[in-house]
Amino acid sequence: MAKEKAKAEPKAEPKAEAKAKGRAKTKEKAASKEAPPKREAKKAEPESKATPATPRFAVVQARGLQIRVAKDEEHILPLMDEEPGAEVAFDRVLLVSEGDQIQVGRPLVEGAVVLMQVVGHEKGEKIDVGTYKRRKKYRRKIGYRDQLTRVKVLGINLPHEEKRGKHGA
Repeated sequence: MAKEKAKAEPKAEPKAEAKAKGRAKTKEKAASKEAPPKREAKKAEPESKATPATPRFAVVQARGLQIRVAKDEEHILPLMDEEPGAEVAFDRVLLVSEGDQIQVGRPLVEGAVVLMQVVGHEKGEKIDVGTYKRRKKYRRKIGYRDQLTRVKVLGINLPHEEKRGKHGA
């Protein structure tokens, strides 16, 4: 029986040979990673001359926050006294970008206005605050929720430069 087991089991390889085989396998893997299989390149479609313009966006300072806004986006600001449906104009515009053109204010972009409409009022997430005095059996748990206003951006208006007539008249 001992002879049958010896025939069935393959001989154990010396450690040096096993390490050499392991290195060879890792080299094969590394070589396969370096040269990925080549794929057929797809023909690029010719670009039309009318490339889609990137949408206009602005950075506005509103209610103590600086936020990046674009048309038809909704943002949450600290509570405003306006009724839902009211339009609000923010004139503290710090930056306006349209496509490749960027206007950076120093500190504000003169004449730029962002129009927003108040969608509604809501409460923020509840914040739990705990206070205690050690060794006095005094503990209090206080909850707090911010009052917030959700607004929707209606548009970003830039100042129109004065167009002069012929010969600067």
